[in-house]
Amino acid sequence: MDNIRISICIPTRNRANFIGTAIESIISQADNSIEIVVVDGASCDNTQEVVLGYRKKFRNLIYCRQEENGGVDRDMAKAIAAARGEYCWLFSDDDALKPGSIERMLKEIDSGYEIYLCNVTACNLDMKPIRDRFWLSAKVNDRVFNLHKKDELIEYCERASSIGALFSFWSSVILSRREWNKAGYSHDFEGTAYASASVILSFVRHKCRLKYIKSPLVLWRNDNVSFQDDGGLVDRFLLDFNGYLRLANKYLSDDLKVRKAFLKVMTREHPWYTIIHAASFIGSPELWRDFSAKLLKFGYSRRMAQSCYSLGRQKKLVAIAVNLKRKIVKSPRVHKIKKLFLTRSI
Repeated sequence: MDNIRISICIPTRNRANFIGTAIESIISQADNSIEIVVVDGASCDNTQEVVLGYRKKFRNLIYCRQEENGGVDRDMAKAIAAARGEYCWLFSDDDALKPGSIERMLKEIDSGYEIYLCNVTACNLDMKPIRDRFWLSAKVNDRVFNLHKKDELIEYCERASSIGALFSFWSSVILSRREWNKAGYSHDFEGTAYASASVILSFVRHKCRLKYIKSPLVLWRNDNVSFQDDGGLVDRFLLDFNGYLRLANKYLSDDLKVRKAFLKVMTREHPWYTIIHAASFIGSPELWRDFSAKLLKFGYSRRMAQSCYSLGRQKKLVAIAVNLKRKIVKSPRVHKIKKLFLTRSI
């Protein structure tokens, strides 16, 4: 069992309806060099039954059930601690691997870089593909970034189109288990949803080479969210804002240029029209002052923030615009046209 090359680490809780799809997508293409580590945060449904049912098909499956829910950050850390592979693929329990993804990554890790970052294909709740999602500019192809070098870290942030490039999306991240163990789990970030990102960002203080893989290797169940249609959207934004401000304060406070480039990525993750959507749910002046103060720290302009708040007061118009945008985003035909345009223009 010492020849495990990749451990796919999956924290889970009450996802019996989804985790089977994730595991099936792995074992359908895995060999003896792959293991699956599932840490169950005290599920109340039949998650245990579902996971253990796959042991008959795949012997390299480790299942650890917790007696109480310790939170997703801690459960991911426990999954990595139980892993035996050279690399750990951080994975969400409701996503799935595309066919051929494991074969691709087994070849990639021969290069021995500290981090690998792949892209994803966004899907609906039934895992029907909608569009490919790229964490860096669509013009960036496969490339190695030396993130421990200031200029390359700044360039990487400037090319980032989403905080997915800053390790916010687990299923895209494959990392060296040795480097994770050297850095150590960050209890300071436990409960923020960004404890793993904190460990990974600590790599940049030392030697940190990231191989960006343009190909989408993961199917992302993008519709499986609970904050799109109510005030929970504001909580989601604040989760990102608070988490990345803390990350910048801890790891990038000594270089204002790097810090600015890092924080600026948030303006591409949440462009102005999404700020209007969030603002439409903010009724308290106190909450808006806190929200807008954070916007300024990420590089949004004061005028833009004020305009978004004013437009957000038009709640009915915002709701109509959001519903229209969702229909466009989910239209396969629209994305075929967009893909054709990008292919011809690059």
